Amino acid sequence: MDDNNTEIYPAEIETLIDAMKSIGGGELTRQAASNLQKAVKATCLEDKKSSIIIELTISKTNDEMITISGSTRAKLPTQKIQGAFFVNHQTYLPTRNRPNQMVMDFRKDN
Repeated sequence: MDDNNTEIYPAEIETLIDAMKSIGGGELTRQAASNLQKAVKATCLEDKKSSIIIELTISKTNDEMITISGSTRAKLPTQKIQGAFFVNHQTYLPTRNRPNQMVMDFRKDN
């Protein structure tokens, strides 16, 4: 194997594409395309970076064959959902009501 030859030819690119299409009967390519769509949509809507990862693992089966397995995942921007809370300094737990606040009851007693 010549590590100094860094030029990639169109036929080698087609070989990669054909292999990707064949892994899992095309399921890896379908999932990668779906993750690409999710990443582009999230980037457009959130105005933040996204990425997709396609990982290929190559194992030697015997002297004539290899096995290629793959996985894909998307790293999407997340929208933070938050709320403001008071802290109860006796229990150190969040609470929606201010601790030690006097509760006023405006019900009329008949």
